[in-house]
Amino acid sequence: MPDDELMGAMLAQVAQACMQTKEMIGPILDSAEGIKADMIGRGWSEINAERVATSYVQAMLKSAIGGPA
Repeated sequence: MPDDELMGAMLAQVAQACMQTKEMIGPILDSAEGIKADMIGRGWSEINAERVATSYVQAMLKSAIGGPA
């Protein structure tokens, strides 16, 4: 079992990775919510607007991690 110092360093690395992920994903999720709200405002059904927003998030995340959109 790792000692307390090593465990603390590992936890700090995990926390840092989580914060970096949140910073990357946050704007994508915010823009998807905006897309969904705009579509609903234009008369699209909530289900279809959610599907488009979900597809948008998937494509943006794929692009963000280096894959083709």
